[in-house]
Formats: sequence, C-alpha cells, structure tokens
Amino acid sequence: MAKKISKDGGKKIPDNKGSKNKNKLIAIGIIVAIGAGVAYYLHESDNTVDANFAAIDGIPCETQEYTTFHIHAHLDVFVSGQHVTVPQYVGIMSNGDPNNPQFVCLYWLHTHDNTGIMHIESPQQTNFSLAQFLDIWKKTNTGAPPDGEPIIFVNGQEVSTNLENTTLNAHDEIAIVYGTTPPNIPSFYQFPEGL
Repeated sequence: MAKKISKDGGKKIPDNKGSKNKNKLIAIGIIVAIGAGVAYYLHESDNTVDANFAAIDGIPCETQEYTTFHIHAHLDVFVSGQHVTVPQYVGIMSNGDPNNPQFVCLYWLHTHDNTGIMHIESPQQTNFSLAQFLDIWKKTNTGAPPDGEPIIFVNGQEVSTNLENTTLNAHDEIAIVYGTTPPNIPSFYQFPEGL
C-alpha cells in the first residue's frame, strides 16, 4: 500500500483558524466602535448649534423640533391698555441674511406666527415658565414687553404667581398686563385643530 505524502514534506501545519477568527472579531469590534463614535458625533453636531446662539435660561437652540413633550399655550400681552402682538419667530434663529434667510436653530419655546401661540417642544417633559418664554422673546426678537412684574391672568382668572412661577400648560390662555388693565381679559383661545 502506498503512503500518502503531504505537500509540506510531512511537517505539521499549525491551525490558524482560531487566530484568524479572533482577528476578525477584533476588526469587527473596531469598526463598530468607530461607527458608534461617528454616529454620536453626527447626532450631536446635528442638534447643537455654535455659541452664537447660546442657551437662554437653560434652554438650548437646536436644529430639530421635539415631539416627546409637545404642547401649546396662548399669550396675550397688554401694555398701558393696548394689545401688543407676540411676533412670529420668537426663539427661531436664522442666518440673519435678509436676502436669503435660512433657518439655523430654534429654542424649545418659540412661535411660528404672530397669533400668540407658544410652541413648547422639548426632549423631555419639563415645567417651563412664562419668564423663560419672555427671556427668549427679549433675546431673539423685537417688541418684547417691558421689564417688571405684570398682572397675570390664566384662563381669565388673575393669579398670584409671578413670571418665574407661572407654568406654561397645554391650551392655557395667558394674559399679562403692564399698566392699565383692559376691560376685557381673554379667558379662552380656540386652538387650530391638531394643536
């Protein structure tokens, strides 16, 4: 009977399969770690805006709207008996180019139009205050009411809280009065369907 002769001249070849599998697992682990790092960086860079739009009262300016906590309240402002319009784009920042304005970021408290509807949108349920909204208005838009403590009405009833302690709740009708109180204080706002 003929003997089989191995091509390696009868030398035992070491088994490299275990070593190769280990190297593959290490390579896959490195690729996964790099991918996770890139994904985290892109997520953070997508949502966070540079220091030109710093946080106001702890509320950042970010590039997305959140649906985790998403409610609306309405604000009427009266100064010396006259109604003051809450402007559009309170808390919504653009690049400042009047010829080609482009959205940059928005704060969790903002307006989209001049109806007085305050959009409260954040990544977690939080009690936001009327003072925070007014601070964002003063720092991001024009026509904000004067400094000082107004008389505050919530759903037509005068409240004893100050701006810092007046919480923005879903579908509240809030009126703030500086100076002369008008004869009729709004007690209800008909929000559009879906808000």
